[in-house]
Amino acid sequence: MRVFPSIRGASLAGIALVGWLQCGCSSTPSAKGAQAAATPRETRMQHEECSLDSSSAERLDANGDGKTDVTIVRDGAREVCRAVDLNFDGIIDSWTYLDPSGQVRRRENDYDRDGNIDEVSTFSAGTITEKQRATMLANRVDTWEFYKAGKLARSERDSNGDQIVDQWWEYPTEGCPVIHADVNSDGQPDPGVSVYCKETGYVPPERQDFRKTEAPNFQQSGSLPTELDSKEAPAAAPPPATPAPVGKTEDSKGGAK
Repeated sequence: MRVFPSIRGASLAGIALVGWLQCGCSSTPSAKGAQAAATPRETRMQHEECSLDSSSAERLDANGDGKTDVTIVRDGAREVCRAVDLNFDGIIDSWTYLDPSGQVRRRENDYDRDGNIDEVSTFSAGTITEKQRATMLANRVDTWEFYKAGKLARSERDSNGDQIVDQWWEYPTEGCPVIHADVNSDGQPDPGVSVYCKETGYVPPERQDFRKTEAPNFQQSGSLPTELDSKEAPAAAPPPATPAPVGKTEDSKGGAK
C-alpha cells in the first residue's frame, strides 16, 4: 500500500526546512479555511452499493479456478458497476462505477487485502477530481486530495487521527509539495513550520529575501540541505602543496638543481 508521506517521514535529502521563517505568504491557507478545517471531519470510508447478487450480473472466472474474479452489474445493456478480485484470494480489491455515458465516475480500492476500502476516487467526465484515503491502516479517512485538470493540486491531512486537519499540502510544481502544518493544535497553519521541496529550487515569493538575513545556528540532521548564502559558507581549505620530484630541489630563485 502506498503510504502518504508525513512531514517527519519526508525525505531529508529532498526537502529544506524553513522553520525560522514567518509564513505570511499567499500560499498559506486562509484563516477562514483554517477555521473550517478545525471542524471535525467525517472520516468513515463510505462504500457505494453494487448489486453483485443480481440475477442479471455477469460473473467471470479470470484464472480458471472455478471462482468468480470479476462481477459486472448492468442496467439493461449499460454497465453500472463492477467488482474485481485482483489477486484471486476471494476478497474484492477494486470497485468501479460508471456514469450513464459509460465513463468512470467513482473507484474504490482495498490495498491491504483486509476487505475494507482504503481509497475512494471521484471522477467528473472520466477525469479524477478528488480522493479520500485511509493511509494509516485504521479503516478511516485521514487524507483528502483535490485535483485540477487531472493533476494533484492540493491535499489536506489528519496526521494524528483526531479528525482535525493538521497538514496542508500544495503543489506549485508537480510532484514537489509545499507543506504547512498545525503543531499547536489550533486548527490553523502555524508560522515558521512550512516545508518546501528543494529539488526544483522553489521558494514562495515572500521568502525570496530570507538569504539576506543572518541564518540561525541549527544542527543538520542526516543530509538535510541548508539554504545558507554562499558568502556565509566557511571558506574551503587550500589544496595541499604538490611535492617536488624526488632528487630535485628548488633554489631561492625557483630554479631546479
